[in-house]
Amino acid sequence: MLKTLDILIGTTTVLLAFAMAVTVLTQAITTMFSRKGEYLKNGLTSLLHQLGISTPAVAQEIADAILKHPMISEGTGLGGKVKLGTVIHREEFTKLLLAAANKDDPALWSKLSAAAQNELTAMLAANGVQDPAATLKNVRAMTLQLEASNPELATDVRQSLALLKEASSDYLALTNAWFDQTIDRVSQAFAKNTHIVTVGLACVVVLTVQLDILAVMNRLSIDDKLRNQVVKAAANDVSLDGKAGAPSSGAASANPVTASPDLPPDLSNKPVYDALTDAGLLTMPFISPSAWWHQFDSRKVPGMLLAILLVSLGAPFWYNILKDLLGLRSALAKKDDLQRAMRQTTQDAGAATSPNSSGAPVAPAWLHGEQGNLDPKG
Repeated sequence: MLKTLDILIGTTTVLLAFAMAVTVLTQAITTMFSRKGEYLKNGLTSLLHQLGISTPAVAQEIADAILKHPMISEGTGLGGKVKLGTVIHREEFTKLLLAAANKDDPALWSKLSAAAQNELTAMLAANGVQDPAATLKNVRAMTLQLEASNPELATDVRQSLALLKEASSDYLALTNAWFDQTIDRVSQAFAKNTHIVTVGLACVVVLTVQLDILAVMNRLSIDDKLRNQVVKAAANDVSLDGKAGAPSSGAASANPVTASPDLPPDLSNKPVYDALTDAGLLTMPFISPSAWWHQFDSRKVPGMLLAILLVSLGAPFWYNILKDLLGLRSALAKKDDLQRAMRQTTQDAGAATSPNSSGAPVAPAWLHGEQGNLDPKG
């Protein structure tokens, strides 16, 4: 049982090692190209169209200006380019649109073209906000009053109440009606795009090192040294409840589980990579391109395809699975040690037989077949 569990732990550790690499690459790419900000800008563009901005280019210009506001933007990226914000709250969006239509607010008004300024002002007027500057001023004053009278209220609650009190209009009704649904669709679209990127990177990583997960499982089942190395690496990276796991029987019995549940695994996973490379289960093309081509075999394709699917599930998924498996292993190891200790304990000879009234020893009842009907004639 422990061997089977160790094979599962070893396989999960290998998948976690490569899933971690894929996750890091995915985060780097999505951050570098501001993918989340782009999807949010597209969502806000759609929302502005629902509010009454009929020209798509103008709606996109306004959304871009809002997400590049100093209080929303994530700073500057490569080349000093202002990065789009990736998070915006409903109350922030509502007030920023009012500020964008305020000629006295240079943070947004001056960044909009004349066409965008005119369409934004017309949209607000059509939806019941004739004076955006005065409306925004009243909203801010009401927010301060609510903070003084009800300091226990959360900031977003105070802002929402102030908008309902001072900016009650079709504009506010439409914004409140469509904002949450728009953000939900933005999140769904971004998650779908991220998953596509993850699968693509998983293909690149798995094919680059020729990771055949079926061959890895087969090797772990027959190679005790490799299995123990990988399980030890997993036990050193992941801990359960901050307590060392009990040693198990067999060659892997001295592998404690010692980290806290919040401690992430070692990002390098160097012991795992080294063990797999030494076992010939990984092939690095940049070390020896000719050897990489020579070791490529069509029989690896099913295992590599399976590895791509499993690695694309992500590092958090495999990390949680690994914690559960290590917890189960620790419990089984304790039970196995207890049973082995009981088997190896020397029993008192007097307990096996007991004297009768005449002083002669009497054999236990099970030798006579009284329990379980062991007597062949019974």
